[in-house]
Amino acid sequence: MIQILKIIVSALMFLTVLFFIKTILTITTAFSAWLGTAFSFACAVPAAWFTWQLVSGKKTNTLLAVISGALILGGLFFTLGFLGPMVFAKDTNQGPLIGIFIAAPLGVIAGAIAGYVYATKQRVGD
Repeated sequence: MIQILKIIVSALMFLTVLFFIKTILTITTAFSAWLGTAFSFACAVPAAWFTWQLVSGKKTNTLLAVISGALILGGLFFTLGFLGPMVFAKDTNQGPLIGIFIAAPLGVIAGAIAGYVYATKQRVGD
């Protein structure tokens, strides 16, 4: 059962970070489609690996924890802030801007702090 949970949670975080990075790159840059997808994939793989380690309870590197925490929470906040207004307030045309300008930056900052705190608590627990 735990193995299935690890796979599901890691896959969801992979897809969330992939969506987050790909959407932000599509909106803000003029990268070609394959370059944006490759960069998004390169960001989503460490986030999924960190999620796997987190669910397993294994120790991780501090830098990886900070970067992955920022990507994971940034992706979650962005997805909720971007898609949430489309679901709950269909008549607002600027609702997704909440996800882009408010939720994603706050999620990235909170995720980086949470990743650092998680990694340092692992070090103290030794």
